[in-house]
Amino acid sequence: MLKTQPFNPITKNPPVRRPDLLLLVYLVAYFFVNLAFLTDYPFVHSDEAWLSGLTRNMMESGSLGVTETFFDLKPRWPHGIKSLFHLFQMPFILVFGYSVSAVRLLSLVFSIVTLIIFYFFLQTLIEKSGENSNNLPLLGTILLSLNIQYIYASHFARQEILLIAGLLGCALLILRGHPLVAGIVTGLCVGLHPNSFMIGTMGLALTLASLRRNPVQAFRFSFGAGIFALVFVVLSFAWDPAFPFHYFQYGNSEFDVGAPVHNKLAEFPLFLEKIWHQVSGTYHVPDIRAWMILFGLTIPAGLLLAAIDKKDNRSLLFLYRGLLGIFLGMVIIGRYNQTSIIFFFPLLGALLVLILHRILGGKQKKALVALAFLLLIGGSALHTWQNVTPWLPASESADQAETYERYLDEIGSAVPADSRVLANLNTDYYFKNGRLRDVRNLTYLKENGLSVEDYIRQNRIQYIILSDEMDFLYQRRPVWNMIYGNPRYVPELRQFTEEKCTLVHQFQDNTYGIRVVGYMRSDLDFTVQIFKVQNLI
Repeated sequence: MLKTQPFNPITKNPPVRRPDLLLLVYLVAYFFVNLAFLTDYPFVHSDEAWLSGLTRNMMESGSLGVTETFFDLKPRWPHGIKSLFHLFQMPFILVFGYSVSAVRLLSLVFSIVTLIIFYFFLQTLIEKSGENSNNLPLLGTILLSLNIQYIYASHFARQEILLIAGLLGCALLILRGHPLVAGIVTGLCVGLHPNSFMIGTMGLALTLASLRRNPVQAFRFSFGAGIFALVFVVLSFAWDPAFPFHYFQYGNSEFDVGAPVHNKLAEFPLFLEKIWHQVSGTYHVPDIRAWMILFGLTIPAGLLLAAIDKKDNRSLLFLYRGLLGIFLGMVIIGRYNQTSIIFFFPLLGALLVLILHRILGGKQKKALVALAFLLLIGGSALHTWQNVTPWLPASESADQAETYERYLDEIGSAVPADSRVLANLNTDYYFKNGRLRDVRNLTYLKENGLSVEDYIRQNRIQYIILSDEMDFLYQRRPVWNMIYGNPRYVPELRQFTEEKCTLVHQFQDNTYGIRVVGYMRSDLDFTVQIFKVQNLI
């Protein structure tokens, strides 16, 4: 266990300590338990293939300034905003091969890093007021680790968990009086994802609060963030001189980021409502209503506690400023992706820990605090288990389990991996680099003066992998046009497959045969058909 060390009244900074041995043991166990179902939960999303597919193309082309091979008609321009993330993915692909397990392993590794940072963050928050943190950092870290939204981010091969590590690292560095380093961390996060903007607004909210007392703190943070963010901007200009125009054009067309801020603010309650009801287009949304209620009560409880308690409230106010900064950053960006809710959870979790410590703390109430956390941890573990188990193969008979491995095996039984194919992007982990063309390209046939047959012949497509989800979405247009583009090409594509292709294989898959989560594993059945193109010139 941690040994108590004297508090430093001059620096107001508790000493940095080594992690608790129990924490290290827990994290090792946590890693291997998560490794067991890393590719099962959540289901494999095309965003994962999109990101790793670009990484693979960068590796094979020897340049970061390239675009995705599976998009040729869909407008794409190279930029540096995600280049650091692709660099992180490269060693995992190099060592473990191009697979979903390899790129998800990166997320799991950063999940462990994030939990270690969170442990020190909690320790510093509690001890900055001169109190002994005891086992609260350990219990709070375990509680965060068992949050279903956190596990989701820890398995998903996107940038969220890396950004959470950056967010907590930034907050910890500011808390310990290192705003310049915090700014550097924030600037580096620009190379992960544009959502790093939320880390920047959080950092400004935290450093501007001390403007009167320490005016250089905000300047140091801004300087560090600006200098390192500039590196990725310069790279973007080098690869695309029209970078700002193209980047904004893409963001506005796909996510409406150019909408007025007051419109974006008005959409935030709808964003929460959708998460509450698990409404989504293509992203898995776990049931986090219990957490939303708990955190919803935590926010006013902390404010009430700060108002009536005469103790040092700086740590509480620090968290509220950070949450406000994240909220403002999300509103300004205005891209309410369901996976983005995780950005609030670490600071809300820390707020919950502080409130329980303040209300139930004291020498006489240590057992009460431990009991409260054990109940929360037990409830969280049960809640996570209920969310995860329906997606595990063990919950189904072996021959009916709609796993990602089965999906690729069905395709592999009829199509060689080096074939030129037109298919859903979620098949990318099976095919060689440059062989896949995503069906989303067909949305842009009209603008390019092409027919379906022109496109297929031009790209020398050998196989077409087509789920009847396309007919399903076509019949319901324009409901899903925002996500997939206008599916006006579907009748022409179907006519081409009937007249100039041979059906070589088909199978039913109600998980990967439909991309809209509301219809996954529903009463509707979706069949994936594989056609071989005839008379390929």
